[in-house]
Amino acid sequence: MGRPKKTTKAKEPVRIRERKLANGNRSLYLDIYSKGVRKVESLGVYLVPENTPLDKIQNEHARSVAEKIKSERIIALQNYGIANLDKVMKASMPLLAYLEKYASEGNGLTESTMKGRKFMRRKVEEYLRSTGRLTISMLEVDLDFCRGFINFLRTAKNRRLKSEERTISNCTGLQTQAVLTAALNTALRDGIIERNPMTLLTSKERFHQQESKRVYLTIDELKRMMATPCDDGELKMAFLFACFTGLRLSDIRTFTWNKVLTTPNDSTRYIRVRMLKTQQVVNVPLSKDALGYLRETEDGDEPIFRLSSAASVIEQRLAEWAKKAGIEKHVTFHVSRHSYATMMLTIGVDIYTVSKLLGHKNVATTQIYAKIIDQKKIDAVNMMDRFFNKDRQA
Repeated sequence: MGRPKKTTKAKEPVRIRERKLANGNRSLYLDIYSKGVRKVESLGVYLVPENTPLDKIQNEHARSVAEKIKSERIIALQNYGIANLDKVMKASMPLLAYLEKYASEGNGLTESTMKGRKFMRRKVEEYLRSTGRLTISMLEVDLDFCRGFINFLRTAKNRRLKSEERTISNCTGLQTQAVLTAALNTALRDGIIERNPMTLLTSKERFHQQESKRVYLTIDELKRMMATPCDDGELKMAFLFACFTGLRLSDIRTFTWNKVLTTPNDSTRYIRVRMLKTQQVVNVPLSKDALGYLRETEDGDEPIFRLSSAASVIEQRLAEWAKKAGIEKHVTFHVSRHSYATMMLTIGVDIYTVSKLLGHKNVATTQIYAKIIDQKKIDAVNMMDRFFNKDRQA
C-alpha cells in the first residue's frame, strides 16, 4: 500500500499580524496576499501588555475586532477580487471616522462651514450611540440609517442652550441634513459609496425651509432711529451704515477703508467686500448717507467700527435704542440687512440688482423680500377699500 498523499493546507489570503511599537503595545494589521499582489491594511487596533484583568479583556476585544475585519476582507476578495480591494477597504471605514476626517479638512472653508460639519458629526454620533451602532461602516449607510437620523434630529436636544429641554430648530435641522448630504456626496465622488442614500428620502421625510417673517425698518422708522440718540455711538454708526449697505455684522466688524474704492471716472465711491459667511464678493455703491457714517482711521487696514465682541451686548443696546425711538419691533443687528433689502425694492430697484447687492447666490433668496413688498401693496389696497366702504356707508 502506498503512502497517503500529503495534504497541503491552503494559505489564508488574509492574515492578522502584529507590529511591536516603541511604547510596548502591539499594533494589529492585515497582511493580504492574492494572485501575486500583496496589500497591507492598518486596523488602528492595539494589544497592550496584560498587567491587569482589564488589559486582558481589552486585548480580547481588539482581537475580535481584527478577526471581524479579516472575515470581511476574505469575503470582499471572493466577491470583488484583489484589484477592487482598496475600494472595499474605503467602504468599510467607520462612518464616524469618515465624518471626523470630513469635519477636520478645512481647505479654506469658512469658520461657520467648519462648525456646521462638526455639529453634524456630533449629532450623528449621538444618534448612533442611541441605537448602539457606533461602529457602523460607510458600506452600511443606507436609507434606513438616513431616515432614522432625520427622525432623530426632529427631537434632538440643542446642547448649547442652557435649557436641556430645548430641541434644535427647524433651521438647524435643515442645515444638518444638508451637511450630511454634502458629506455623502463627497464619499460618492471619491468612490467610497455607490449611491447617496440621502437622495432616496421622500419630500415628506425631509426638513424643509420654513418661510420666516423678516423684521425690517420702514424708511420712516429708519429716520426715527437716525434722529434718536444711542448710548453707544459707535454701534449707532455701524448699524446705520449697515442699513445703507446691507452688510452683515461679521463683515461690519472687519470693515476698513481699504475696502472703499472709487470708480475710474471718480464719480462714485463703492465698497468691495468678500463676505465672511458665503465668501461671495459684493460691490456696493455708497450713498452720501452711508459715507457719512464712516469715521477716519490712521491705518487703512484698521477696522472702522469698534464694537463689543459680545453679540448679546450689541442686541441689548439696539433694543434700548429702538425703544427710545418708539419702535416696538424686535430690532437686532441683522434687521439692518433686511431693512436695506426692502428699502431697495421699495424705491424701485429690480430684484436681480438687489440680489447682487446682497451677495445672494440664488435670486430665490431675495424673492422673500419681494413678497414683503407685494404684501405692503396688498395692505395698501385693502386700506383703500376700507376707506371707500366707510364713505359708501355714510
